[in-house]
Amino acid sequence: MKRIVKESIGEQIYSILKEEILLAKRKPGEQINLRKLAEELGASIMPVRDALKQLVDEGLVIRKPRVGFFIRNFTKQEVEEIMEMRKLYELYCLNKYFDKIDRGKLKILLEKSLDEKDINQKTKEFDELDENIHDLLIKVSDNFYLINSYNNIKNLIIILRHLIEDEVSLAREEHTLLIRAILEGNKERAIEILENHIDRVTNAIIKLF
Repeated sequence: MKRIVKESIGEQIYSILKEEILLAKRKPGEQINLRKLAEELGASIMPVRDALKQLVDEGLVIRKPRVGFFIRNFTKQEVEEIMEMRKLYELYCLNKYFDKIDRGKLKILLEKSLDEKDINQKTKEFDELDENIHDLLIKVSDNFYLINSYNNIKNLIIILRHLIEDEVSLAREEHTLLIRAILEGNKERAIEILENHIDRVTNAIIKLF
């Protein structure tokens, strides 16, 4: 657990907690002990409570009256619905804006993906690569409302993705195949790879529930 070292205590606590939630270091359904958390961070209860309220507003934390704060949990149906929306957004953008995807950025991402071929566990570098690949497909639309709508579920997608253990090598391989298909101009193949990738990830997550 990181400790507070700067002035903006509330924002730091918020950032630390959000990162831990997104990376599934704090598991869905886990209760947050307010006093214990404040002690771990070397802070008073008030800024911790304020940070949690902010996370409640973002839908990452649930507050149960007279019980306390909990990391947002998911049902099997919610997982299926979130991942269905992910598929709709990403496949639509890949198909609709295929020719507009920045090939230069893709080549850079491909090089990074190949550089990580020996990585068998999640790292910050892998997370950034994974996010950059999928974000590139959405942002190419240059559609404010589409991008904003996708971003509304993006945090939930990140949380669900981090619930899966030991799938880095396979994900990296799928990313590599996807990028190569796009660079080769093979739209049908790229769509097939992306759909299979999302379906595989969805099934792996659902098995946890």
